[in-house]
Amino acid sequence: MRNSKAIIFAAFICPAVCGLALADAFLEPTIANLNNDDSADFSDFGLFANNWQQTGEDLAGDFDDSNTIDTDDLMVFCWYWLFGYSEYQHCLYADLDNDGVIAFEDVAKLAQNWLLSGEGLTGDFDDSNLIDYNDLSIMAGCWLAGSRPEGIWEQFKAALAAGDANTALNFISETSKDTYAEVFQIIEPDLPAFAAGMGDLIFDSQEEAKVKYEMTHQVGEITYLFPVIFIKDDDGNWRIFNF
Repeated sequence: MRNSKAIIFAAFICPAVCGLALADAFLEPTIANLNNDDSADFSDFGLFANNWQQTGEDLAGDFDDSNTIDTDDLMVFCWYWLFGYSEYQHCLYADLDNDGVIAFEDVAKLAQNWLLSGEGLTGDFDDSNLIDYNDLSIMAGCWLAGSRPEGIWEQFKAALAAGDANTALNFISETSKDTYAEVFQIIEPDLPAFAAGMGDLIFDSQEEAKVKYEMTHQVGEITYLFPVIFIKDDDGNWRIFNF
């Protein structure tokens, strides 16, 4: 019966709330990795679903420390499961060229092994020893989630939250990278706290290869807005120009 409830939970409840945004406080990227295997994936979801609507202390999946596994915890879990923002996240494995961004180059690497079978193939995300439509679906989902400006921004924040300035710089445009490299070096011990103050993006305006957002920053009951500008690089990928 518990397994049946978990299946119903996965099929209907999770998709309904996975698109919701997190609260202002940014949580550690490892938080959804419940079985400590360096990835937030379906095995972690199984542990989470097993405790669904349970109450008590130290429950796996009680991310907000409310002693109840509820929709607030589900929202946190889905965010980290669906978006690969750090080395602990599922979409890391779709970054086949290890440049920090899921883009066409990664799809091309998968395509080189399309329908090939064997062990250790690049792009065999489900470990089936076959590069097929399931692997392509995983790649496409990660690509779509991470290639938009909003996705780039969340990956950028997650890298900073993990104290990983080098990965964070992958999301900065070449024209601005040196400047931010100096900034990150100066504030390196405080990168997680810096990331925690970076809120969500609100769309403002867009030109052909430039888009402007306003970043929210909450101080008490006051919400401040700061401009964030993205530009496209030579390969057509969005990068942060300034914030």
